[in-house]
Amino acid sequence: MMGRAFTNIQENYDLIISNNFYGVGFFAPKVKSFNIYHSSHAAYADALKGKISDSDHRALKYFFGHIGDRMSGRRKYKIAVSQSVSEELRRYYGLNGIAVVNHGIDTNFFKKIEEPISLRQKWGIPSNAFVGIFVGRWETGKGIDILEEAIRIRHDVLWLLAIGDSECPLSGENIKIVKNADRENLRELYSLSDFMLFPSYYEGFGLVIIEAMACKLPVICTNVGVAKDLFRFDVLRELILPVTDTNAVVRDINNRVALLRSNLPRKLALGKAGRAIVSEQYSLVHWERTMASALGFMRSGMLPPGTICTNNRSNSLRSWHRQIFCAMFRQ
Repeated sequence: MMGRAFTNIQENYDLIISNNFYGVGFFAPKVKSFNIYHSSHAAYADALKGKISDSDHRALKYFFGHIGDRMSGRRKYKIAVSQSVSEELRRYYGLNGIAVVNHGIDTNFFKKIEEPISLRQKWGIPSNAFVGIFVGRWETGKGIDILEEAIRIRHDVLWLLAIGDSECPLSGENIKIVKNADRENLRELYSLSDFMLFPSYYEGFGLVIIEAMACKLPVICTNVGVAKDLFRFDVLRELILPVTDTNAVVRDINNRVALLRSNLPRKLALGKAGRAIVSEQYSLVHWERTMASALGFMRSGMLPPGTICTNNRSNSLRSWHRQIFCAMFRQ
């Protein structure tokens, strides 16, 4: 097991960072160690209860959750990627003393490309179409049952489904499926769209929400992950929906789409406000400062300014003059 391998080499390093259950076998650290929680498997399991098999629910909740998540943080400093994950760790596992470091994105990269007509030509999308985008794996946890129903009733919307390497069975004149979009593609797709729909049942964070917002795209989403934090902003609250029964969520989505379609000034104002919030609260600069503080670098003076950086869309740490080992995996 990976964690046990770290145990044998830990004294070669000054700091070890593991992620979720990847650190489960690293039981007795002798050096300063952190476990970063990107989700709570027990909370994820309960969010999908009744939508997945009983055996899958038990495995997620008890094996990956109560055993994996709980043991991964044993004798380590704990960091959660959102306030919602921090609360779940306390509620399900009784873990305390958890620092919260929200994900950050490169807002210099994720910003609206102000050339929607040429982008739509490039992607084969009519210039007069009202475009909604979904970004995520096509799987139960992402709320695809809600999404399918929204697509069925909003046939006046051209739906872009950026589904990574998953498979989507939908087809139709108003559906365009994009697979394996890279960050450059996503920036273009965000920029040419009119809104994002993200009806997930569970998110530890929900990085695509703030990526889209950074591109001035209004985001209709369920109140999960980072959306719980965003709910405190009055301007965004009307687009953040409670996770209730499917029919109620679809009805709320229909109303929000109608609002955005009929009120262009409101749509533009929501996009502008979202960009401002992400720039202030979820930028890489903010993430760097918060993560450095959580790791104790600000207090110890170990880390020179600007040492923390990112690798593609995930967060990582550069080595400096003292050796640091980071085992960081994106979920």
